[in-house]
Order: sequence, then C-alpha cells, then structure tokens
Amino acid sequence: MASLNLKPVSCSSSSSSTPKPHPTSFLLKPWDFSYAPSSDGSDKNLLIMFHGLGDSKTPFFGLGKQLNLPSTAVLSLSAPDPIPLMDHPSFSWYPTLTPTYDPIPLSSQNPTKNLGSLRKLISALISPEVGWSCEDIHLFGWGQGGSMVLELALDTGKNAITTTATKEQGEETHLNSRFGSAVSICAGLLTHPTTDLNLNTPICYFTRLSPKSSVYSKQLTPIKRAFREVAVIQGSAAGAGEGMPRGRDEWFGIMKFWAQVLARKDEGWKGQGEVYEVVR
Repeated sequence: MASLNLKPVSCSSSSSSTPKPHPTSFLLKPWDFSYAPSSDGSDKNLLIMFHGLGDSKTPFFGLGKQLNLPSTAVLSLSAPDPIPLMDHPSFSWYPTLTPTYDPIPLSSQNPTKNLGSLRKLISALISPEVGWSCEDIHLFGWGQGGSMVLELALDTGKNAITTTATKEQGEETHLNSRFGSAVSICAGLLTHPTTDLNLNTPICYFTRLSPKSSVYSKQLTPIKRAFREVAVIQGSAAGAGEGMPRGRDEWFGIMKFWAQVLARKDEGWKGQGEVYEVVR
C-alpha cells in the first residue's frame, strides 16, 4: 500500500481578514469623513454611516464605534451640502430648501444630486489601493441619510459600478451591483420604481409608523418593489416619532439583521488535533 506524504497546515486566519489600508483624504476627495478599523483587527466588513438632515459625521462616527460590530470597520461621512445660518456644523444630502429658505415639499425633493459623487466614493473603496469588495460594504442611514442609502443601493443595482483588475491573463472587469446590506431608519425611497426590480442588496427598514396607516404603505411599497429581500423592523418607543432607535428592544431587530448579513472572522480549524495536507 502506498504511503502518504503529509505536510502540517497552519490554521491561522486568512489574509483577507487582516486590517485594510486606511482610506486617505486624497483617495476619497472631496468627502469629509472619519474612519476607524475594526476593534478586533479583522476588517471583513465596512459600515458606512449616513447622518440625518442638519447633522454631521461626528455623532454617527461615535455611534458606529459604539455598536462595535464584529470584524467591522466604520466610515462616517458628512453630507456635502452645508446648511447656512446654523449654530453648529450642519449638512444636507440633497436640497430641502429653496434659495429663499422656504421648505421644498418632500415629493419635489431630488435625492440624486450627489449619487455620482457617492458612486466615485464606492469605486475608491473597492479599488486595489483599499481593497474592499462591494458586498463587504454595509450602509446605515437615518432620516435623509436613510433615503440616501436606499437611493444608492437602488442606483447601484440598476447601474453597476465597474471595476477593473489586472491579472496574469490580462484585465478583468467586474460589475458591482449589490452591497452587503442597507439599513434605513424612518425613511423611504424618494424615487419610486414603477416595476418590480428584485435587486439583490438586503434591506432593513426600521419604522414606527402603524402598519395600518396609508403612510406606512406609501413608504414600504416602493422599497419592496425595488429590492428582493426587505426586513421590516417595527419600533415601539413611545413619543420617539421618526427618531433613532431607542433601547435594547428597538435595536434588537437591527442587530439580528446584521448578524445574518455581516461576514464572520475566519477563525480557522476548531477541532481537536493538528491539520495536515496530503502532498502528491
């Protein structure tokens, strides 16, 4: 009987779990952002935070780090449009006021103004210089930021972001049409698909609207028409309105959703004994 030639195999984590290079201001220009690698040193996921109307990157950067999602780096963005006459840095993702500072009706607001710049941001993050894949990227937004994450996922699903990699056989083109996930807090799509698109980005939609209300149906129907997988989290905090989730009960559904979509750290072989490779 022939003998086996065995070679010990290391069971350490794969190189894909190592920290990613920090994105530079030059690479992500013109975006103002804050970035933190994962606390466990394994950058398997990137959580991009989109604040609400009149806010900035800072509070959401703190929230992203406080969530402490496993193997997840955090990138918090400030929206590109400053809001004048405010006593603190305040920004908007798309126009909500006329030049004379009158409110623009929600039905007339155009969220697509900065989608091109956001697509360039994603292209930079999935470039060889940084090394994320689109399916590693998870979006989180509240209010106006929630609408933006849905619009970005919709736009990317309909018009894939193209990346090109150089390989031994030549250049290889890859179409990036889905994110790892998108979470919208109390906000829907402003552009309404007219047909079922069945886009692949998993969606988590948090709302406190009554499922029996017409507003609930008006917000949820376009989301379900656009995306194949939509998890609806029903908030219950009294008097919270369209505010951020409060307390363990309201965050539980979102954390459960993330547990299903976030990539896990490769911890290698967990059985007893050593692992060997059979060498021919």
